[in-house]
Parts: sequence; C-alpha cells; structure tokens
Amino acid sequence: MSRLFALCLLYMLPGALLASELDGHYRALLDEVPSELILHSQGQEVTGEYVENGQLRLQLKGQFDGELLSAAIHDAQSGQHLANLNASYANDQLNTRIAARNPATGEVLERDALFQRYTPPPAPIPTPEVDPLRDPSLIGTWVHEQIITSASASYASMTSLQILQLNADGSVSQWNRTQAGGQNWSADSPGELQYRGQWQSRDGLLQVQLLGHSDFQPAARYHFSEQYLVTESNTGRMVWYRR
Repeated sequence: MSRLFALCLLYMLPGALLASELDGHYRALLDEVPSELILHSQGQEVTGEYVENGQLRLQLKGQFDGELLSAAIHDAQSGQHLANLNASYANDQLNTRIAARNPATGEVLERDALFQRYTPPPAPIPTPEVDPLRDPSLIGTWVHEQIITSASASYASMTSLQILQLNADGSVSQWNRTQAGGQNWSADSPGELQYRGQWQSRDGLLQVQLLGHSDFQPAARYHFSEQYLVTESNTGRMVWYRR
C-alpha cells in the first residue's frame, strides 16, 4: 500500500509543481495599452485577474496543464463572460491570444500578446502621520526630581517629584508627589494634580491650554540633552528624565 501511495504521489507531483510555477505577475502591451495578468493556481485550477491600464480589473478562471493555459475572463460584478484567453507557457512567458466578443454585434476580436513575468515593487510602507502642532519626541511621561537632605545627626531626606504626562492625543497633566524618609521612618504622598488640559509645541516652545480655558499659553522653552528633557520657564531651569 505504501509503495502504491508513493507512485501516486510521483504522478501527481509534476502537475502540481508546474501549476505553482505559473503563479505570479505578467505584463505586456495590448494595442499599446499596458496590460497585466495576475495568476494563482491550486492544482490545475487557475484564478486571477486581467488588468488594463491599472484601472480596468476583470476576473479570470481556467485550467493549466503544465504547458497550456485556457481561461475565461468575466466581469466580477455582473458575472458576464467577456473573453477567452489561451496561452502557452515557457521560460516565464505566456504567448497569449485573447478573443473577445462584441455583445452588440457578435463580432469576435482577437489579439495576440507576449506576457512576460515580472516582480512588482513592494508596497510602500505607510509612514505615520506627523502632527505639526506636537513634537513626537515630547510624548510620554517625564519626571523632575528635587532631593533635600538634612545635615543633622538624625539623617533624613525628602524627594519632591513633578510628573509631566504628555499624551499623543494632545492631553496633558502634571502631578506633584513627595517622598520622605529617615533612619527609622518613611512617608510617601499619593500625589496631587497641579493641572490638566491640552498641549502643543512649536519651534521649541511648549504651550498648554488649561482645562476650562480657551487659548494656549506658553509653558516653557525646551530642548533635549542626550536622553533628558530640559525646560526653561519663569520658574527656572528643570531637567526631566523619561519614565
């Protein structure tokens, strides 16, 4: 039984390989019009598209025996049969004859063309839209730390955190949080909201529209120093790290 199965596979394999070899894109000039065949095969059955001038797209369905392709071309929406295609395949080329019948007069128009295989260029990778009103480098969570330590015998320290959240949708919020501790104690505040609103940036200037206000106001000049965000405003110069 296993030998019989192997023999069946050997008989089936060449046709399957030849059919898959047909798969791909082919192009030619048909009456000076750029035309394309896009073919896909499964076994001897072939489906695909006939495209004229990059605009007219018709469906194609037929059979391929390893050398000859016979297919019907029809309109995808109405299902109307429009033409017959016969082609011989060799060396990545389809020597093709297309016979189309004029539905009004019944006249058959035949055209010959040599379609050659080609590899279409890869589709361009879409680039994300850049909002001209928001510097994408600012988006994220930024933290400014200020540490105060005591010089007394009972050592203690307090860290004041300002947390600035600049979101891609244009929303902004800033929080204050305090952490403190000594030799035998520690405390951590849950954080207090300073403001909330919308943000935008232009030419190194961060602007904020506070919640409930109708216009944007300058918040700080900014620039980047390696991985740090540096802001300068009427409250002074502040260095932020990304969290």
